[in-house]
Parts: sequence; C-alpha cells; structure tokens
Amino acid sequence: MRIILTLFNLIAMKTKLFLLFLIFPYLILKGYASEPCVKIDLIILDWPNTTYPENWTIKGYAFGTRTSNPRVRQKAAIPTRNQQQYQFGEMISPEFVIEKDFMQVVCSGVYHPTRCAVRLDVNDICVRSCSPESSSGFKKKGQRPATYWFDLRSLKGETARITVRDEHANGFLDSVKIVATNRTPPADARVVKSATSWLPDYFKTRISGDYLLVPVGYLTGTPLQTVTVEIAGRKKLKTDLPLAFGSIPVAGYLPIYNLTGYQGEILKVSFHSYTGHDPAKKSAKILVQREIPGRVISDTDPAFHIHPWLGMLNDPNGLVYLNGEYHLFHQYKYNISACSWAHYVSTDLMYWQERPIALFHDEMGSMHSGSAAVDVMNTSNWQKGDTPLIIAAYTASRGMGGDDKIQMQCIAYSDDNGKSFIKYEGNPVIGESEIWEKGSCNNRDPKIFWYSPTKGMGPDARDGFWVMVLYQDKGHTIFNSYNLKDWKEQSRIYGFRECPELFPLAIDGSPNQVRWIMYGAKGEYHIGSFDGKVFEPETKTKRSMFYSSKIPSRRRIYAAQTFNNTPKDYGGQPRRIQVSWLREGNGQISIPIELRLRTTPFGLRICMLPVKEIANLYTHSEKFDGMMLHSQNSNPFADIHGGLYDIDIEADLSNAKQLVMDIRGKKVVIDVTKDSIFLDEMKLPGTKHLALRVVVDNTSIEVFFGKHGLYYMPFNFLPESKNLSIKVIGGKAFFNKLQVHELKPIWKTG
Repeated sequence: MRIILTLFNLIAMKTKLFLLFLIFPYLILKGYASEPCVKIDLIILDWPNTTYPENWTIKGYAFGTRTSNPRVRQKAAIPTRNQQQYQFGEMISPEFVIEKDFMQVVCSGVYHPTRCAVRLDVNDICVRSCSPESSSGFKKKGQRPATYWFDLRSLKGETARITVRDEHANGFLDSVKIVATNRTPPADARVVKSATSWLPDYFKTRISGDYLLVPVGYLTGTPLQTVTVEIAGRKKLKTDLPLAFGSIPVAGYLPIYNLTGYQGEILKVSFHSYTGHDPAKKSAKILVQREIPGRVISDTDPAFHIHPWLGMLNDPNGLVYLNGEYHLFHQYKYNISACSWAHYVSTDLMYWQERPIALFHDEMGSMHSGSAAVDVMNTSNWQKGDTPLIIAAYTASRGMGGDDKIQMQCIAYSDDNGKSFIKYEGNPVIGESEIWEKGSCNNRDPKIFWYSPTKGMGPDARDGFWVMVLYQDKGHTIFNSYNLKDWKEQSRIYGFRECPELFPLAIDGSPNQVRWIMYGAKGEYHIGSFDGKVFEPETKTKRSMFYSSKIPSRRRIYAAQTFNNTPKDYGGQPRRIQVSWLREGNGQISIPIELRLRTTPFGLRICMLPVKEIANLYTHSEKFDGMMLHSQNSNPFADIHGGLYDIDIEADLSNAKQLVMDIRGKKVVIDVTKDSIFLDEMKLPGTKHLALRVVVDNTSIEVFFGKHGLYYMPFNFLPESKNLSIKVIGGKAFFNKLQVHELKPIWKTG
C-alpha cells in the first residue's frame, strides 16, 4: 500500500512540475514568478480610474470626484473647448523605497514643465519630472497621452515621494498612470534622467514700433506659460500663452499689445525657458514693428470675411462705432489658452484691419461674450481727457466642478479709441454674490446700451440710464444702472438662449412707428415694446431670422450681434448693422448686413440685405439686365471666373419651373409652384417674382431670398471651382436685373 502511495505521489509531483512548466511563461507575464515572488509591474497610480488613491494626500480641488453639484463644485473640473479649469491641487504619495529600475508615466492634459507635472522627489528635491505634451488642446476630443520613462537605476534604495501637481489656471491634468517596472524601455522611449529646468528669461528693447507680436508654437511641445509685458517698469499685461522659445518651432505671431504712445520707452517681456536668460542670444524671437503682418491669401481661405489666420474664432463681441471707426471684437483662442477678445477696426465695414488682442483671459476667468458702447456723458467718471470712453461689458467664466461654471459680469474701458482697455478694479459688477452660494453657470453675454425715455437710444440724453440684457437660466434678464458699476434687476423674459440682443427699428421707415426687437443666439426674435425696464412682446411666438436646409441654421450661424452707437438712419433710428458667427471650420464672421423692419405678406418681419458698403469691393461688373433666359440658352456666366461675387437678381419666374444656379460647385435651386417660389424649406407665397442676393467668398455663400432679404441662409464649403452658371428649367424667365459684381480680397499678404 505504501509503495502504491509513493508511486501515486511521484506521479502527482511530476504532473505538478509538468503543469508548472507549461504555465511558467504565463506566470512570468502576469508578474507572479519573479524571484521575490512579487509582480514585475506595480501600478502606483491610475487616475481618474482610481479617484482617491489609497494613503495618498489630496490637496486643493484639481483632482477628485468630478461632480457638477454646486455645493461641492470645488471637487474637480472637466475642461471643455470653451471652458478651461480654474482649480489647483496636488496628489502626494506616501514615502516609499525605490526598488525598481524604471517608472513609466503616462499622462494627458496641458503641457507646463512645473505647474502641470508629475514629480519624483528624493529628500524634498525634485529629481525626475514630466508634463503632458498635448496632442489636442480642445477637450474632450483627440487628447492622446504622452509616455515617459523615469530612469531610477541610480536612485535604488532611496526614499522617495511622488507629487502630481496642477497649479495652472488654464491648464489641467486629464489622466495620470504611474507604473514601477523592471522592464527595459522601448528604443524610441522618452527616458527621463533629471528634473526639467525652468528658469526666468526675458526680452528687452527700446520701443520703436507700434505693435508687440510674440511667437507662438504648435500644440505639441510648446508649454502654456505666463507672459508678462512691462513698459517703463510698469506692468501692462500678464497672461498665459503658448510661447515659442529656443528651438520650439514658431507656428505664427500673435499681436498682443498696442505700443503707440510709448515710443522710446523700455519694453520688457518676461517668460520662462529651459536655459534661462542668456544675453548672448534671444530665446524667443519677439517682434516690435510698425504693422501687424498680413496673411497668406489662398483659394481655401476667406478673402473678405474676418477669420482667424491662427487659432479659432467664435462669437462676435463688442460691436461699436466711434469717431468714424467700427470696432469689432470676437472670442478667440489659440492652442490651449482660454478665450480672449480679438480686435478689428474698419472705416467702411468692408476693409478690416487687425489690432492686438484687446481683452485677455485672467484670474477671474475666460473672456466670454459681451458688448460695447460709448459712455458719451462720462457717467462712469473714468474719462480723464477729451476722448469718450468705449465701455466693454463681458462675462468672465471660470470652469469649476464637472460641467459647472462660475460666470460673472465685468466691465473694462478704453480712453484711447480702443487701442487698450483697463479692467475695472471693482469687477465683477454682477455675479459676486453667486460665486460660492449657488450655481452661476447660466449668467452670461451682457448686452449694454444707453436708453432714454424721451430719446430712445440717444447716447447724449440726460434723462437716460444704462440697460444691460443678460442671459440667465433660459431667459433674458434686464438690469439698469446710472454709472455702469451698480446694477439693479428690473425684469425677466423666458424662452431665449444666450447672446441677447435688444434694439429699436422703425416700421417701414416711419419715425412714429417704432418697435423693439429681442432675440438670442439662435436668431429667434420677438417684436414688442420696451420702456427701459420691461420688454413686452407683441408677437405670440418667436420668429426665425435664419434659415438653412438639412443642417439646422443654428449649427451654421450663431450669436448674431449688432453695432452700438451708430448714426441715425432709417426712420430716425440708429443704423442697425449685424454680423454673426459662421461656425464651420475654425470660424469666420459673416459679412455685415443691414436690418430693417418691414410689412410683408407674413406680417412684420426683420428684413436683411448686405450693407451698401459692399460696393467698395467691386472690381468688375457684368450686367445682363433685361435678358430673357430660355431652357435651351447657354450659360450667360460662362466667362466669369473670378470666384468672389456679389450676385443681384430680380426675375419673373411665371413661365418657369425652376431656376438653378451653380456657384463654385454649390447648387442654389429656386422651385416655382402655382402661387409661390421656394428655396429649400423657405417659401414666398403669392408671388412668382424672385429677388435674390448671393454673396460668394472662398469658403462661404450667403443668400438673401426675397424682395427685402426676408430670409438669410449661409453655406460654408470648400469650393470645387471658381465657375458660375445659371439656367432655367421648364420654360423661360425674364430678368429685370441680372448682375454679377466681382469682388476683391481685403487681406494683404504679409
């Protein structure tokens, strides 16, 4: 029996050895068979998959639960394209003894060597560090993590600590995974053998130009860092920029400060670099010059629309007229910085000149939408000289927990015709009480103007006061002020979406028949009355200002705004000029259009046509007025190939079934029925007489359909050609007017 048991045990032992031999490679891969019987790879941190690492110390609010509950809004923020994070914090590991050869760090977020970083400290000295090298700065899409390998072989046996740090108002760490390992890094791995040095650097010169331009780098490899501008020893600007220095490739130059009035003074631009200041060389190629460079002109970029040659554009802001100049601002961001206000100036609404960025994001938040007006009577008491103040009202928006935001209304003013702005030291003027008490993520986009009970929008009326229309929680709230600093809520109307507008128009040009228009970002408007405190709609439902086929118009055109303080015009009211954000691609601003309130077959409607100043761009015109076009006729536009057009048509389509235009590969089809004409879902009943205006740029077609431009429909596209054609299908059409005006670009190659 004992012999049988011995044989059985021997067989069992051999079987176990055989099985162990079979599975040993698997155990090695899984980390169970190393000599000390511990895993080869040790996961130290996997955030945010493990929200609170065991025994780690959590400081501040940058890391945590990612909740949007306002009561715990300081837990952690999820950054988005428009909304960066304004929270700080650290995750600090307990002390441990270094036993592995390497530490693999995989992290994503914003690149800054010290403020958004993973650090390894020995004896409280940083010996290894890394920061995400962003591959996409517009969260949440496209963010790919960077991988580093800390070489620990010379540090074995040392006691260490790991710190994951976010001290960047515009930056964030989106994910961090740290693994200790004895594996050898791949051949192409980024092996870290020291801590990144980050030393003070600066550029200094005597001012001999009008504009300060700084080089910015591409997303990958360019830290988002603080840049400070001083003139004659006084700080003028401090903001975060992806500055290109040393060997970092330059993506382009941003104009950041207007230097006119400072000629001969000492300019100092401070920043950081990896080597620090070296008088023998310039680490950042900063420019001080007389002009802001032009932009490369191509067939795939807008030729006469405002557009960003670098970065991204959205809402038009701060539209105001002063001393013969139209000022247009728009939300702008380059790379991973928060929104700022870019600035353009024109004397004719067509030829725009770029100016330095006017309002930069700051410690209060990203510069979101707002408006501008002229304080003609110095009600703010900020004016010291003879130049009237341009007042900018804007939203400072800070990213907080989850999708939550703190949004406050602020004021800035310019006493030099918009060359520079000073932010009111008492900001915010609305919103401070809501910062910690309740959610304020739906308070934004202040529209301000001066209102008089006797003179309407007359800016010099002594009996007037300031009006602010503010988007608040699914509606528009009206505030009043006498000094731009102290505001009192008056009324609220629901059913609107952000970017509020409120202004008067005269019905059919009659000075005695004035109505007020209120709309939001989608262009849906009410017609009504306004007494300075309360808007009373007369229309039962909102009416649409914008139309487009298949794709909703709000996805193509958004956040339309009108200019303040324009001269009186139609019906004795201020000329009402509007621009919008065309959303496709990196964005562009629509051509300026004039709004009028007319009686139509639909009742009162806002009518829209390009401003008359578009004629300033005409270079050559072809006119076919009085033409009868039959189905079999050849294309009268066959010899027109300029590519940039203003097409003006008035036609009788009574004897036709369709009018078809092919505009650079995009078809515009007018259908004719028994008593109406159609353009996609847009219908003009009771007529077969067509009025059509089409403005064509390299990347957009803006269509005005109806006698007074009753509907407005932009197309954004990449052109297939520069060709233009028109034909009639099913009969004939008589054209009272058939004109093609070729346009010239406004941008000059720099």
